[in-house]
Amino acid sequence: MKHYLFAAIAMLGLLGGCSSPPQAKLQASIGTYNATTAGRSYVLVLRPQQQPNSITVNVSGPGGYSESITLQSASSRTPSGVWWQVGWDAGPSLSSGTYTFSALIDGQTEQVSVEVDASSTLTQPTVSIGNNPTTRSVTASWNQIPGARAFLVRLVNRTTGSVVASARVTAFTATFGSLNLNTSDQYAVEVYAASSNIANDPPIVAGQFNMSLGESASFTVSPAP
Repeated sequence: MKHYLFAAIAMLGLLGGCSSPPQAKLQASIGTYNATTAGRSYVLVLRPQQQPNSITVNVSGPGGYSESITLQSASSRTPSGVWWQVGWDAGPSLSSGTYTFSALIDGQTEQVSVEVDASSTLTQPTVSIGNNPTTRSVTASWNQIPGARAFLVRLVNRTTGSVVASARVTAFTATFGSLNLNTSDQYAVEVYAASSNIANDPPIVAGQFNMSLGESASFTVSPAP
C-alpha cells in the first residue's frame, strides 16, 4: 500500500512540474516598414499585474539605435485586459542585427531580444475603392500580400487629416458603415499589411514584425440614398 502511495505522490509531483510557465509580461517585436520611405514597425504586448496609467519601453539596437515607446492606458488596453500597440515610423530605418526591448513592470526589468533581417520586407498593397462610396458606407479591397497575416485598414479624411474609422482584418476587403461623411471632403483608405496576426486580441508576436502601406487614390462620396 505504501508503494502505491509513494507512486501517486511522485506522479503528482511530475504533473506539477509539467504545468505551463507563467506568460511573459512583455512580448515585443520589431521589423521593417515599407512605405513611401523605409522605416521601422513594431508590435508590443504587455501583461503587467498592475495596470499603470502609462508604461515606457526602451529599444536599443545596432549602430547606436535607441528609442523610447510609451503606451497610454486610454488607447492601448483591450477587452481582454492586455495592453498592446502596433506602431510604425518612416523616420528610423533598421540595420540587421539584435534589437532589445526593456521595460520596468511590477518593479522588475523585463527584456525581449529580436533578431532582425533588414532586407526582409512586405510588398505594398494595391488598394481599390468599391463602386459609389457614399456618406454612409465605403468599401475597399486589396491584393494578397505574401507573408502578411492581417491588415490594419483606416478610412482617412484627406481634407482634415483625421482618421474616420479603422479595422483589423484578415480578409482582403473591408466595409465601413454607419458613417457621416461630407460630400465636399476628400477621402482615402490606407491598408497596412502586417506579418503578425494583429486581428487577434492580443496580437500574435512571433519573430520579426514587418509592415507595409498601400493607399487608395483620393475620392469623394455621394449622398446616401
